[in-house]
Amino acid sequence: PAEKPLSRKVAMITGSAGGIGKAIAERFVQEGACVVLNDLDPDRLQAAADEFNQRFGRDAAIAVPLDVTSAKAVEQAFAAGNLAFGGVDIVVNCAGLSISRPLEEYTEQQWDLLYDVLVKGQFLVTQAAVRIMKTQGMGGDVINIVSKNAIVSGPKNAAYGSAKAAQLHMSRLLAAELGEAKIRVNVVNPDAVIEGSHIWAGGWAKERAAAYGVPLEELPAFYAKRTLLGEVIHTRDIANAAFAFVGGLLHKSTGNVLNVDGGLAAAFMR
Repeated sequence: PAEKPLSRKVAMITGSAGGIGKAIAERFVQEGACVVLNDLDPDRLQAAADEFNQRFGRDAAIAVPLDVTSAKAVEQAFAAGNLAFGGVDIVVNCAGLSISRPLEEYTEQQWDLLYDVLVKGQFLVTQAAVRIMKTQGMGGDVINIVSKNAIVSGPKNAAYGSAKAAQLHMSRLLAAELGEAKIRVNVVNPDAVIEGSHIWAGGWAKERAAAYGVPLEELPAFYAKRTLLGEVIHTRDIANAAFAFVGGLLHKSTGNVLNVDGGLAAAFMR
């Protein structure tokens, strides 16, 4: 049979025990990749790896627990991936968390946690990946899962939104820096992906419902109604967008932002 688009590719995906990260990992395995799954929760992470290996009939996934805020842990995670699969071609920064508060109610610890995971984590993982990619000399792809909140100013969202904006601009800066090495850096901006999300289950949904003044059970419909297409966004939609960047058809694209939000005029890139 013909090779698949990601055959002989190795992808490392942070935040991949569930939600968007797991959906991206699943799509990449379906397309032929070997994947290194990273997350804080070792049990959920191993369950995801076992599921993929059982479903796809090959040892395509390994579980490597990772705290993205630790440079040492990041180095060890890449070492484990290199030992298992022999390098890295694609990195997806998807690890994240969300905290919604009025400005005066944020604690210093909450602010630092958001910036450590979202901004520092993206920096550390990308830095380690780029060192390997440059040594390999074959280019590579970095996909950063950011958010429409990087562009749109929402209520009670100063820490999360500004951290997401930092992730977005870091992506552009690195795209400009790494093009000479044929390393592409692109962004997928989701909005309101509630299905299977550990973040939403952890209280973010309740916080956002309160911020918008809608009942919790009506939040998915609220998000869908405000989009131009009237669509609910699913994890598979984000996975499709990530694959679009790495599947071969967009190999001449870098520094781009792909919104997957059902259409929000306020989030149109300018």
